[in-house]
Amino acid sequence: MRITQDVRYRKGEFVKNLRVAAGALTTAVLLMPAAAVAAPAPLPTVEGVPVLARAWISNTRDGGSAVLTVHGVRRIEGATVVYFSMGLPKGAPADANRLFSYYGGGFWNTLTVGNSASGAECAVSLLDIAGGKAYSTLPISDANSCLGTKGIDFSPPADKPNAAVVGWSIVAPLPKDVTTVDVFISSQVLPDVPVEDGLLEPVSQDPVPVVGTGWPKIPTARLSEVVDADKAVFPLMSRVQPIDVPVAEAQTSEGVQLEIPASVLFEFDRSDLPPAAGEAIDAAVAKITAAGTSGAITVTGYTDSTGDDAYNQALSERRAQSVLAALQAKLPGTITLTAEGKGEADPIADNGTDDGRALNRRVTITLPK
Repeated sequence: MRITQDVRYRKGEFVKNLRVAAGALTTAVLLMPAAAVAAPAPLPTVEGVPVLARAWISNTRDGGSAVLTVHGVRRIEGATVVYFSMGLPKGAPADANRLFSYYGGGFWNTLTVGNSASGAECAVSLLDIAGGKAYSTLPISDANSCLGTKGIDFSPPADKPNAAVVGWSIVAPLPKDVTTVDVFISSQVLPDVPVEDGLLEPVSQDPVPVVGTGWPKIPTARLSEVVDADKAVFPLMSRVQPIDVPVAEAQTSEGVQLEIPASVLFEFDRSDLPPAAGEAIDAAVAKITAAGTSGAITVTGYTDSTGDDAYNQALSERRAQSVLAALQAKLPGTITLTAEGKGEADPIADNGTDDGRALNRRVTITLPK
């Protein structure tokens, strides 16, 4: 039995149809491309307003739906601005406005790629499938925050119950040769959205304007507050995880990568392989052999952030070397293995939770292309 193939990222893992571990919370999330969902009920047409993609946002509190629209993915110096809006469809219940903030809550709590920040402004990512990269929201020095519409209610004016309200988010800059992206926002994937240049005009005086009354003013000067911009860009993975074998197989831009949780291989704070680790080692050998691998293989050990940096580095190196020795005894001489440790570097989950730390403790085996 196998779980279906899914697209994932390193850091904050994006998942199309799989179980997602987000900090201490583990929940099943179904992310469906907009093209695969029934067309949303129409919102009032506004002349001159671009509609690049549209999807439903479901609300589990009252069973209703709101309409999410992407109006622009705009390239600016040092960043990319995503304009989006949310509104109630025609025919929505008369009391829907009272519950409208529940839909907005979908932005607050959605899966965020690339960082642990919360809020609508942090819940946007751009996917370049062909280039194998995900571009997430740019983190700023204000802890757990990103550049974008902050604290937006998305509630329309009382006299315009079906009006959509505009929000925005600033994402890592896209390469110049990327002309279309898939937009991941509020647990929805909206495919094939064109990338254009420059900010939308005219600019409204309202920080959260109604669609058709102008566009939010984007504070580009605040790009100076961005920290660790490189951490907002991640390699994409196509990953298959067998349920009965604890070895994940991922396609990355560098080649095939096998990943084994440290809990499967080692006892706590140990680097010697117990007999119980044999199944995982045999599974990895079978995958390497089936791939027809020859040449150099790199075995890399990782730890969580608990403990001293130097100790974690040494532990990760010892664990990588133990796995290398076990593999070397079972693989042909045409394969060369190299071991390295990266300690707590390159975490794939939040080190602030038990579940996140467990995901970060791992050994990867990178096969050549």
